[in-house]
Amino acid sequence: MSEPDIQTLLDKVLGGERLTAADCTALLESYDIARIGAAADEMRRRRHPDNIVTYIIDRNINYTNVCNVHHRRNLRED
Repeated sequence: MSEPDIQTLLDKVLGGERLTAADCTALLESYDIARIGAAADEMRRRRHPDNIVTYIIDRNINYTNVCNVHHRRNLRED
């Protein structure tokens, strides 16, 4: 999908339609962050007209088992 077609997808969302997986892929592959951001902000304003915006910092720490395996091996040797 070319860049001008991105507006078609954004209009679809702003019109209340659901996006398909292919539509979402096209938006993810787009470099037009400004238009996507403007559409997202418009949707936010429609859903939350009080104009209060909060953000959550979501940290998902993915631990590996490297340390765990190392210690188990040392325990077995003792």
